[in-house]
Amino acid sequence: MVFESFSFSLPWNWSSSSGTQQETKKLKKKVLRTRSEQIELNGHARPLSEHKNDAHDGYYPGLVNISGTYCFMNSTMQAMASLSYLHPYLSYTQAKAIQLDVPSPVVDALLALLQDLNTPRSSYHSIRPLDMITTLVNHSRSKHNSLFSSREHQDAQELFQLVSECIKKEVAAVDNEGQRDRGLGGLSQVRNDVNKEIGKSVFDGLTANRRSCVECGYTEAVMHFTFDSWQLALPRYAASCHLEDCLAEYTKLEMLNDCICRKCSMKATHQRLRQEADRLAAAVIADPTASVSKRKRMKDARKLELKVQSALDHGRLEEEVKGVKLEKVFSRASTKQAMIARPPQVLALHLNRSLSYGHYAAKNTVRILFPEFLDLTPFTTSGNLSTKPSVPISSQPPLLPRSTTPTPATYAVQRIIYRLSAVVCHYGQHSFGHYVCYRRKPRPVSYGSRRFAPPRLADPLGCDCERCQRYGPVRDDDEAVDSMYRPGRGWLRISDDSVKECGIETVVQEGSGAFMLYYERVVQSRPGIYPHHNSPRSSEETLKPRV
Repeated sequence: MVFESFSFSLPWNWSSSSGTQQETKKLKKKVLRTRSEQIELNGHARPLSEHKNDAHDGYYPGLVNISGTYCFMNSTMQAMASLSYLHPYLSYTQAKAIQLDVPSPVVDALLALLQDLNTPRSSYHSIRPLDMITTLVNHSRSKHNSLFSSREHQDAQELFQLVSECIKKEVAAVDNEGQRDRGLGGLSQVRNDVNKEIGKSVFDGLTANRRSCVECGYTEAVMHFTFDSWQLALPRYAASCHLEDCLAEYTKLEMLNDCICRKCSMKATHQRLRQEADRLAAAVIADPTASVSKRKRMKDARKLELKVQSALDHGRLEEEVKGVKLEKVFSRASTKQAMIARPPQVLALHLNRSLSYGHYAAKNTVRILFPEFLDLTPFTTSGNLSTKPSVPISSQPPLLPRSTTPTPATYAVQRIIYRLSAVVCHYGQHSFGHYVCYRRKPRPVSYGSRRFAPPRLADPLGCDCERCQRYGPVRDDDEAVDSMYRPGRGWLRISDDSVKECGIETVVQEGSGAFMLYYERVVQSRPGIYPHHNSPRSSEETLKPRV
């Protein structure tokens, strides 16, 4: 059977009602400007069917592996369906896009697919994600996408990056439209809330990067970079490794010997200019008949030397000194470090299992021991940043005391806690294999608006009460913990169209196949027992009477 082109519709979408080939070409050439054109093109903005409101907690759907090699997409979509932060974010983006009449095909298709995946039915069924595939294929007319144009084995992490970039692009388009000046006539047509930006993506975080010279003690300006996923290197010659060790390796203080130091370069440049100015001055003094041009060269050299000296004295090392060519001095010992400055709502971790041996690539099968609850506090920056080359950017906070009674120390340092929501596993070799997704089972439809609420901290960390010892301090709902924490319950193992329920004890055993980990930040809504501006620093101060 002859496959058609991937230009508009996919080769297996023979039941598509796109019309004739000429109509398809016309739609392909058309640039989307309004949502009505988008509906005409792919129909992604259609409303949800009414039967979803009547669904009950039954069978959750799988995804059909249409081409036989699309398990990388099916596992990623199922993982995204488990993210409680993503669903409200997409819903708000879609609502604002509709209000401003801005096309958002990827957001619409993704939201519709995630809603289908989170809607149980009374009988087993599977979904053919044709709309999602077509939208990703056509997301950029000028950029070729090899993920869907080849029947070879593809990367789930690359698909995640593609979806994340498409979401950011459409959110930026919606925000730009909201900020556009419509004149006096547009004041009565659009509400004021459209001027509010949607904000950063749920995957977006910020890292703080510092590089320092050990020889002179100079630290460059701390640079901040955005990220939507972290790629962690795995040990090459180890049987197992803890996830926290991989994070510590990523954020550790690293020694370098091949970096150019700005301050050392400025010092070397100043020394060169001073020697040159002294040499010219000595020549002018020795020769009373020195020419005017030679005396001018001496004065210019001295001016440049004084400019560099002033920059060194006042710490203006990053500024360019006009007319001066800096020497390049490599520091024999320098340090660099990267830590998380702004933790994202959803932490996507990519475990890089690729090993390169010349022209040969292999898969690293080291077993990664990952927890259900991840404390990211040791890998994030605090309010105080250090510029000393030999110490980390931020010091680690002290450990929490274990007590049944909350104390001021319990809330002194807010811990950054994440809960595992999904795991994408890869079975096979480097160039071929199969992707499977483990995802947290959605809350029942009867939860209503609380169904996609983020995980919350029900009790303080370190609490030793009976419920915390049995279920942990992070709980979705105190009334439903028995069913969620029962062995063999609370999680779904999804291999394309095969969906089976399992427990967290099964998920954490998938260390050898874990390829991507999705963690969601735990909401710590409980305030401190004392206001921050009046917090007592000791028990003695608590009893001190006010005069």
